[in-house]
Amino acid sequence: MNPHRSPLRVLLIALAVTMLVPASALAGRRSPSGKNFTGENPIGVSRAQFAATQEGMDLIYQRRYPEALQVFEEAGIDFPDSPLGPIGRSLVWQAIMFENYDYAHERPYLTEYGEAKDRLKRAKRGSGEPKSWIYFLEAVHLGIDAMWDIRHDKFLPAFDKAWECMELLKKVERMEPDFVDVQLATGMYDYWRTAITEDVDVLPTFGDHRAEGLEKMRKAKSEGLLAGPPASLVLTYSYLDGKDYDAAIAEAKWAQERYPGNLLNELTLGRVYRRARKWDEALASFERVLEIDPNNKRVWFHIGEVHYKSRRNNTAAKEAYGRYLETKPIPAYESHTLYRLGMIERRARRYDEAIAYLERAVELNPKFKTAADRLEQVRKEKERKSTRSPSRGTTVVKPRK
Repeated sequence: MNPHRSPLRVLLIALAVTMLVPASALAGRRSPSGKNFTGENPIGVSRAQFAATQEGMDLIYQRRYPEALQVFEEAGIDFPDSPLGPIGRSLVWQAIMFENYDYAHERPYLTEYGEAKDRLKRAKRGSGEPKSWIYFLEAVHLGIDAMWDIRHDKFLPAFDKAWECMELLKKVERMEPDFVDVQLATGMYDYWRTAITEDVDVLPTFGDHRAEGLEKMRKAKSEGLLAGPPASLVLTYSYLDGKDYDAAIAEAKWAQERYPGNLLNELTLGRVYRRARKWDEALASFERVLEIDPNNKRVWFHIGEVHYKSRRNNTAAKEAYGRYLETKPIPAYESHTLYRLGMIERRARRYDEAIAYLERAVELNPKFKTAADRLEQVRKEKERKSTRSPSRGTTVVKPRK
């Protein structure tokens, strides 16, 4: 199992679950998104509160983060005993950091997360809100926390919280069967538990529930009141996992048409094109990321990946990887980038340079087994080269006596 794939899978899932987070009671006052949500819902929440939920989520998907923060700031005022405000603000900070896979806003995130945790405890003791709504908010809160744990390589706590999150959402589904949005989470559980258990030999078999999971996610996308955009993101990634590239591209374009400024969707579309070996389309998607946000950091790694995997232009790959390293990524991603640079030097038979990059990659991440294995291979290749004739490039064979 690729050690970089499974955490990313769970991270995307956790992000999508947390995108169901509510906002503040803005219905009737203004509609920053311009969509004037009505707030009608089957879960027993006031229409004003639910309309604001839709408003806040839409602002996040429009990538209008300052306005989303304002929505959630007002939530803290409108509902002083509710976790809505701080949950929403913590999600905004997570979304911003997720675009670059960094920890640039860790302090405000942790502050908001702590306030949400305290408010949730009070709400569970009795707030007058429907119990199903409180369960839902608690599940969102755990999803955010699981996402944070994953980004800090705390996988076991993250999986425990993800499991607890699912149990809460199953309660919501039993209590409110018409709240279709919950099927996004249960569908992801069916699909990704199948995918992960098939990928890891030590995990018990679960049976193949991928088709069932995809159907639930599609239902949440088409009928859910909150889940449309996050369901589309996770469907795209699920189709990518299943190598159904046409479906993944169609899904990402659906979201692109409705949310053209959504950077995460554009990054995912570029990855789909790259996996489908549509190199020009992949580069075009990553260039659009820079049009959306010229300061995005992570996109330079993906641009490097297109050049590296297409084998078209090693120089362009090195330049892109170099620009990414200049942004000082977290050690795990810095290590992987150094590994790629080492492999480029190996292609050119520049063994000393390759060894230097690979040694730095392993030093940064001693658990990066692939890099350690390649380092030994390159060292052996260099040793074999040293036994060859410098002038003819052939092994020196002593003549028989």
